Order: sequence, then structure tokens, then C-alpha cells
Amino acid sequence: MGGQALLRGRDRAAGKPASGLQTRPAKGGGVTYFPLMLDLRGRPVLLLAGGPETSVKLKALLEAGARVTVLAEEDAFGLEALEREGKIRWLKRAYREGDLEGYFLVISHPKDKAIHPRVKAEADRRGVFLVAVDDPQNASAILPAVLRRGELVVALSTSGAAPALAVRLKERLARLFPEAYGELVAFLRTLRPRIAQIPSFEERKRLWYRIVDQALEELDLDPREGLGRAKEKAEEALKEVAAWTR
Repeated sequence: MGGQALLRGRDRAAGKPASGLQTRPAKGGGVTYFPLMLDLRGRPVLLLAGGPETSVKLKALLEAGARVTVLAEEDAFGLEALEREGKIRWLKRAYREGDLEGYFLVISHPKDKAIHPRVKAEADRRGVFLVAVDDPQNASAILPAVLRRGELVVALSTSGAAPALAVRLKERLARLFPEAYGELVAFLRTLRPRIAQIPSFEERKRLWYRIVDQALEELDLDPREGLGRAKEKAEEALKEVAAWTR
């Protein structure tokens, strides 16, 4: 093994960036996070439960299709019923060393955050991403404030500095993006097979932006009725290249 490879292996084990790579800290001294959307369908996820709003995290995990195991000493939000329905696996106890083995992701939101350093140490050792709610210094990932409109997902984060601000910004965006935007995304998905038939990338690109720009203009004018007109204009645009988009 060459010297550079040895250095890279050493750095990974120490939790450092690979040698020769320079990292730039965020302004203000915070962490520069890499935004990512995870497909959790069928993935094993561990939830250390007990803190306020833990049920919200569990609901989001189940909606994402994760295979969730919950560690909780008490049934604070219907865990017994969820386990009986086969939706979760519930371990009726507190965290123990070794509990993180085999999990793709761990979300820790217990009543007592004093366990987080131990959980973080195990997560780092096993190479498991850890979300420690309201405790970013003991986490390798954080959860953003999320606005959903069907398949449209808008995630907002202050990099752990001011979660309340992220929530308020999400509320403002909710007024800017009503449910019609989710319906627009669903409609655009139906167009993909037709537009994909056009051989030229540049032609496909022009058509997509024409359809999207017209749709946004119509929704800006009238969020309630604009979607119908946007669909009509999209069909008109497709007819102009009808040989490819029947």
C-alpha cells in the first residue's frame, strides 16, 4: 500500500478529511453541511425515543418506508399498537452499547440527552449516520424543517444554529407554495415518458422549461385555477412536436 493510501486510511479512522483535501469552515464558525435526500424504503432505522415531538419523527420515517426499530422504555405515543400492526419493532428499554449494529441511520431523541456522547461514539465507530435532535455537536447529520406538497419537498436548515428560524421560514414558504404545486409536480411526472421520446437534448430542455415557466406563471396569477390552464398550455406545446410526443 502506498504512502498516500496509508495517510487516507489513517485520516478516515481518525474522522479527518483525506490528506491533501482542504475543508472550508462555514461563515460564523458553524459546520458546512452537505444537503441530501435519502431513500429509506426498506432500510433499517433506529429511533431512540422519548423526547418531545418524537412521534413526528416516527411518522416521517414510516411515511418514507423505513424499517423502524424504536428504543423506548415507555409507550408514550402508541408504540404498542404500531408494533401490533407490524409497522415497527419496539424494544422496551433504554439504549445499550451495541444497539446501533446493523442500522443504516440512527435518530436519537431521548428524554435525557446525556447519553448522546456514548451514542455518538458508537455511531462513529460503526460508520452510522446519527441525528441527535437538538444536540448537533453530538451528531453527524441534522434534520431540516420540511415543507411537502406531494412530491415537491422543500427542506430548510440553519445548520443547527437556529431551528426556530427554519420553522418560521417554512411557514412563510407554505403560503408561497400551496397544494397546487404538488399537483403540478404530479402532472409534470406524467409528461416525462412523452418528452423523453424527443431525440435532441436541447429540444427536450427547451420544451421542459417552456412548460414549467408557463405553469409557474399561471399559478402565480391564480393558484386555484391556474393549474388547469397550465395543463392546457403544456398540451399545446406538446402538439407542436406531436411526431415525438403522441
